[in-house]
Amino acid sequence: MRADAAERWQQITRVATDLFRRKGFSSTSMQDISDAVGLLKGSLYYYIDSKEDLLFEILRDLHKDGERIIAQVNFDSGDPLTELRTYLKQCAVFGALHADRLAIFLRDFHYVPPERQGEIISERKMYQRTVATLVKEAKELGLTPPHLDISLAATLISGAVAGVHEWLHPDGPRPLDQAAGDIAEVLTNSIRIPSEAVVKSVAKKGRPRAKVSSKARRPA
Repeated sequence: MRADAAERWQQITRVATDLFRRKGFSSTSMQDISDAVGLLKGSLYYYIDSKEDLLFEILRDLHKDGERIIAQVNFDSGDPLTELRTYLKQCAVFGALHADRLAIFLRDFHYVPPERQGEIISERKMYQRTVATLVKEAKELGLTPPHLDISLAATLISGAVAGVHEWLHPDGPRPLDQAAGDIAEVLTNSIRIPSEAVVKSVAKKGRPRAKVSSKARRPA
């Protein structure tokens, strides 16, 4: 694709993403897209065959970007929990920066032509497989509780980080990098076996009992 055509394609996907996000896929027409881009409707078909194909390309590009995050994971580092924390932090940042496309994916994926859905579904599963691989390695090294269900942990952690785009924003009250780091830390610690020092400390001091007001104890 020529440089000017590639630039125009990027403009088309940006505009379509914005329209799909605000109006919904079903309420956005090819005419809406061509008007917003500044192209004749017939010229828009030079770049894409249908609105459904455009949706597919937008969502596929989303997961192609996600592959770059996975490519940075070192599965042989010997420190899977650090790798997991780093990976989850990057996923949280990615979710915040691409909230528009993720929202479209969750709401409008069923509009992708059925014969093309499998490709995106297959790519989506790679995120959960990445978490499962790191959790499995951590369990084998004795870094998680021995009874930990790897599949369940991977499903819950992947689902949690996938949902941050709904409330984590780049212009939020805290720096995005810091907030994403805290999210990753909480999720990673959810499967980390307590250190011996923490266990001894809790055993020695006893678990503090929460104070409950008489009002709170009253039956509803």
